[in-house]
Amino acid sequence: MWDLFPNLSFRFPNLGRNNPNTIPSVNVTVGTENVMIELPNHAFYRRNYVGGFFLNLREAIPAGTTATLPILIGVNGDTRPLMEMTGTPVTVANLAGAGIYALHYNKATNELYLVNGGYRPSTTTTAGA
Repeated sequence: MWDLFPNLSFRFPNLGRNNPNTIPSVNVTVGTENVMIELPNHAFYRRNYVGGFFLNLREAIPAGTTATLPILIGVNGDTRPLMEMTGTPVTVANLAGAGIYALHYNKATNELYLVNGGYRPSTTTTAGA
């Protein structure tokens, strides 16, 4: 039945059954200086050095959390700040809640950027207009 791919190393094609590009969050911890989103152990193991993945934020950051707290991503005790594409830290105000977020990871520089998906840019008031 699966003779369509005779020279591949697996017996049948992976037709969307596994999505290794989606990493679920394990825990959200609110501290006085930041909010930590924890990922499963070895979440970045065997990942490309530069590339994107999806973060499945399973639980929303609790209501009443200070909107200016920066977001950190933690894996195996190692934490990385989540950054906007402009290089500024992502804050609680930038996240829309539980859902899927697209992230870009560079293992060589250890940088983690929020690309899109439920993202709300910081709002600043402008004089005039």
